[in-house]
Order: sequence, then C-alpha cells, then structure tokens
Amino acid sequence: MKKFLRVFWRMGRAYLFYPLMIGLFLWLYVKDANWIFGLAVIAAILIIDPIWRLMARNAIRMWKQR
Repeated sequence: MKKFLRVFWRMGRAYLFYPLMIGLFLWLYVKDANWIFGLAVIAAILIIDPIWRLMARNAIRMWKQR
C-alpha cells in the first residue's frame, strides 16, 4: 500500500507542477505584481525541476570538452 501511494504522489507532483507554475504566472500577471516575483517563479522552476539540472550539467560538460 505504501508503494501504491508513493506512485500516486509522484504522478500527481509530475502532472501538476507545470500547470501550477503557469497558474502562478497568470495570477501574478492579473494581480500586476512586481517582475521580481515572476523571476522568483522561474528560479523555482529551474531549481525544483530536475530535468533543468541535467541539461545544465550536460551543457557544461560539453562546453568544457571543447
């Protein structure tokens, strides 16, 4: 049962992450918030989502090989 719940937690996190971030962007736009909050959302995406770290690591590795 524990593994079953872990699967649903991971699937929910994976499927709801980007819609939540897009909704946060739209909410900030509607509320006419300062641009720094949008930058904070972008930084959160880059830090929280592991695919960006992998892409950055591969880009740095390719850059160092040249």
